[in-house]
Amino acid sequence: MATNLLVLLHTVLTIILVSGILVSYNVSSIDLKGSLYFACSLGLASLLGASIAYLCAQIFATSSQARGIFFSIVGILYVLRAGTDVSNLILSKFNPLAWTYLGHPFYQNDWYYLIGLFLLTLVVFSIGLVLESSRDLGSSTIAPKKGKTKASKWLATPLGFFFYLNRSTIISWLLADGVIALMYGSIYGDIDTFVSSNKLISQMFANNSTTLVNSFTSLIMVVTTAIGLVMPLVVVHKVQFETNKERLGYLLVQRVSRLKVYYSSLILALFFGTLAILINGFCLGIAATSSMQANNGKFIITCIKASLNQWPLVCLFVGLMLLSLSLPIFVGWLVYGLLGYSFCITYFAVLLDLPKWMMHTSLFNVLAKMPMEKFDLMSFAILTGIGILAMLLGGILYTRKEIV
Repeated sequence: MATNLLVLLHTVLTIILVSGILVSYNVSSIDLKGSLYFACSLGLASLLGASIAYLCAQIFATSSQARGIFFSIVGILYVLRAGTDVSNLILSKFNPLAWTYLGHPFYQNDWYYLIGLFLLTLVVFSIGLVLESSRDLGSSTIAPKKGKTKASKWLATPLGFFFYLNRSTIISWLLADGVIALMYGSIYGDIDTFVSSNKLISQMFANNSTTLVNSFTSLIMVVTTAIGLVMPLVVVHKVQFETNKERLGYLLVQRVSRLKVYYSSLILALFFGTLAILINGFCLGIAATSSMQANNGKFIITCIKASLNQWPLVCLFVGLMLLSLSLPIFVGWLVYGLLGYSFCITYFAVLLDLPKWMMHTSLFNVLAKMPMEKFDLMSFAILTGIGILAMLLGGILYTRKEIV
């Protein structure tokens, strides 16, 4: 209950902060009623997400299972919403994720959708309370499956073991990467209408001298790469998590060395990070080609090349996260922050009219923006070299680190 009250407090503060900022603009079209409606829609979406997570926590035995099911539910609702918004808007009315905007903030302010969202949140939360009161402390509504009495040869290796620990994250993230790339690719057939229909979006491509498709593709590559980079960072950070829980020491007192643990994480992160950007390029190209009704596969190859151009970023961020394993804990979170900062600077550079010197601080702007620009071997090699250097230095420091 304390956790849920904390979420409720966060929601209330969010509503006050968002509505207050919107009203402070003193724009005639942004009135108090519309601002409150918009802020409440965000707050109730947050409460609904917390209620679903709370319900999952009562049903499943481990936090990883509950987290995986929660993100799967949200992901499915998001994909369904995206599909019904394009094909049949009436079906979107049955999707709770769409209720936040179907009331048309600042225009209609239809409070019935928010009332429905509030009632659904109460129902889900009440079911969670009932399940929690009926289960034993430390148990779950669905009993966990009994594990095997003997581990397979693959699981008995450090590489197999770390893949087992991260398999849910890896599989779900790869699927999410593919779905997001397919969704972006599906709008290529109407890209002219999509860009011209929104002034903010059109500004993002106003200064580009090349074709609109190439300009749009280069920006989408930044988005999909940023999303794909999170998964390998989580895989590496899992080592830090297990260390903090004092569980990794049980492996290291046996025949498993620090280097085996380190390089197992390195191999997994690099392999699946590379696979993620390849999936992004392939799915984007397939969906875009289908949407544009093109008969050749040249654009698919173009998208794959543009995605592989981002590979040094995988190498660099994985190297920095591996290096952080031997440094204070907050350094690992700084790597996540660097990824978020670089993405925001690149994505919002034109909209916010950022100065050129600030744009150069984004790692996404170091590489050539393919296919809008030609491949730059120098920047590709420099970022890759820094990433490899960080990996080697991280390996040296990790072998000397004291692990409990």
